[in-house]
Amino acid sequence: MAYFSILDLGKPEAESASRPGFFWDLNLNQIIDMIQLQSPQYNISKMYYRFPLDEACVEYRKKIYGDVKRTEVYECLRVFSEGMRRSAAAGSNREAAKTGLQRGAWHVDAVQEYCAAVSGLQGALSGIQLQSEGLRRLSEYLDDYTDQEDFQKCRREAESIQRTMEDFHLILEIEDNRIVVTQGKRNCSYAKKLGYGEDVKKLTPFLPGPGMSPLEEAIFDTFRRKNPEFFDRVEDFSERFPSYEDSTILQLEQEIQYYLAFWRFEEKLKEQGFDFCAPDKGGSREMEAEGLYDLALACANCTRGRSVVSNDFVYKKGEQFFVVGGPNQGGKTTFARSLGQLVYFAGMGLDVPAARAYVPYFAALLTHFSAEESLGSGKGKLKEELTRLAPMMKEQAEGAFVIINELFTTAAHYDGCVMGKRVLTHFIEKGCMGIYVTHLKELGNSIEGVTALTAMLDGSRERKRTYKISREKLGDVGYAEDIVNKYGLTYQELHRRLMGDKEGRNEGKAIISGQGMEG
Repeated sequence: MAYFSILDLGKPEAESASRPGFFWDLNLNQIIDMIQLQSPQYNISKMYYRFPLDEACVEYRKKIYGDVKRTEVYECLRVFSEGMRRSAAAGSNREAAKTGLQRGAWHVDAVQEYCAAVSGLQGALSGIQLQSEGLRRLSEYLDDYTDQEDFQKCRREAESIQRTMEDFHLILEIEDNRIVVTQGKRNCSYAKKLGYGEDVKKLTPFLPGPGMSPLEEAIFDTFRRKNPEFFDRVEDFSERFPSYEDSTILQLEQEIQYYLAFWRFEEKLKEQGFDFCAPDKGGSREMEAEGLYDLALACANCTRGRSVVSNDFVYKKGEQFFVVGGPNQGGKTTFARSLGQLVYFAGMGLDVPAARAYVPYFAALLTHFSAEESLGSGKGKLKEELTRLAPMMKEQAEGAFVIINELFTTAAHYDGCVMGKRVLTHFIEKGCMGIYVTHLKELGNSIEGVTALTAMLDGSRERKRTYKISREKLGDVGYAEDIVNKYGLTYQELHRRLMGDKEGRNEGKAIISGQGMEG
């Protein structure tokens, strides 16, 4: 049977060993870590490192995820994953077992769980009208795989041995200083005897754990001499079916977690009132969203019961870049991050953190966020910024989404404007879209394809931040008044405190002077 993947249209490429650099700029590392917590038994983080995907792959994943969100599909994939984990746990016990009998018993259990999980998924998917090409191909693959004679034979024999083991009962009776062991039943199952519910799989005396006590070994050694055929059959099964797992099935088990973990993550945030939607896509380059928010901030706030401010935006016809200005701590960088997260998750074929969104395909995601000056490098901050910016501008960035945050902050105002315009012009000519957060208001008013946005204040005397971003031209408005008022740095406050300190110092001098005269 031909190999296929539910993450890629063909055989997946080798995944990156490290997170992309833009993860830290956009706080995606925090988001992916929380998604990973939804499937802790699997290493799914690296599945989120591959970006960008080609456009066909994005649509392939998007349709699969649309199926996974359906309750009946999600449930059969979840049950399959649980069965595969039970099979893996039995396999681990098999490796830890010290006797041939227990290794054989755990091997039978691992095979039986594996076959049950695969057959269960095949049966469940065959009864569902699937919309995505990827899950339809998975269903067809399972049909062919489970129909093979080798699989059927392995499954039948594993189930037969399992039933025999479950029916094998030992009764231990203590008489004086002796333990009498007989084979038989006392009208109870192992599940009932150990206090488990009826829906729990029955235990057998062959699977108490990966090891056996000397008493258990002595008991089974005795019964092996009386029932050699059964014990030989258990151990022989391992020799005839040593490799029972299909590599494609194992790979698919891992890939399924990409979708299951994100859906669990999404559902948890929805319970806290956060919106998600499947982004629409068309043929134009414009982009828009309603109710867009910073997903990393939502992850941090959801456990504290705090809300997150959302924003609406539209790139109109001919607009390629937003230049965002306004007060410090007014939500500019948060808005830029939310745009990057929107582009990223849409480009991964998943839902995005917004009430509604239209996101075209982007061939790359490039970010440059302001960093603290490194004294150890021997470079000034401006030189460090230019060093990090150069590779971005040299790359084949056609069709990329570009996020620049507070560039050229240490340059002279005129120099910062000149360099900023050159950077914007370069990416616009490359056919990129993006956002440029800056304190240089001139950048938003004089370049074709650029639209100015402003982080808004509430209009009150205190000029409080609203964290809303609106289409306002960047003017000469000062935004320090509210900070000055907050920290008591107005002229009147400073004058009062300075004069008070002066009077206090003069009074102290007079006292000291008077004491001196008296002495």
